[in-house]
Amino acid sequence: MATWLPLRESDRLTWLQNFALKLNTYVGTAGIVAADVTAVNFYRDIFLWTINRTDQVRTISQDLTEWKRILTEGPIGTPIGAVPTAPTYPAVPMGTPVAGIFPLIIALAERIRNTAGYTTAIGEDLGIVPPVSGAPLGDPTFELVALPGSEVRVNWVKSSADGLLVESQRAAEVAWTVLGTDNNSPYLDARPPLAAGQPEVRRYRGRYIVNDEPVGNYSAVASVTTIP
Repeated sequence: MATWLPLRESDRLTWLQNFALKLNTYVGTAGIVAADVTAVNFYRDIFLWTINRTDQVRTISQDLTEWKRILTEGPIGTPIGAVPTAPTYPAVPMGTPVAGIFPLIIALAERIRNTAGYTTAIGEDLGIVPPVSGAPLGDPTFELVALPGSEVRVNWVKSSADGLLVESQRAAEVAWTVLGTDNNSPYLDARPPLAAGQPEVRRYRGRYIVNDEPVGNYSAVASVTTIP
């Protein structure tokens, strides 16, 4: 489970109410669209409805249990009152309930955090930044060293993070490829070149990892030309 998501139900409801409210202000930013807001608003409403109904059922269960105790055990002559009646539910929020609303929300948060336009400030406002202990992380920094055989050594500064998520582009590539995560510097990129025996430009960026999750901003993009 995401470390930024509260564990207690009451705290989770408060978090979700804030997330739904703030998400609407970022439509058009970090890949957030109106459909995301509609979905999250429904998740909030159905979650709140379910919590309230659970409370209703718990209350009637307690009332009926107490009524049964008086009915069966006395004391004799104790006023028993009317049989507790089952609660009437209000209408279910409009929408189609789906399984796993919080895994869906976590997936949405990860999509936002990995989309162009995302900033730590947005993440903090939405409440989707994992707590970080120790010194502030800052943005990752690293040095690239071209080695013979088309290998590249990525020297990076660990700061107080647990590791680094490393991504790369080669030559004319426009999509970023996730190379993996590294717990200790340096990271070695030993991929062969796209064109055998030829030098190529490789670009790298990274995000810190804390508690197995990417946090904060991407580093500045750095590039190097490989040595065949």
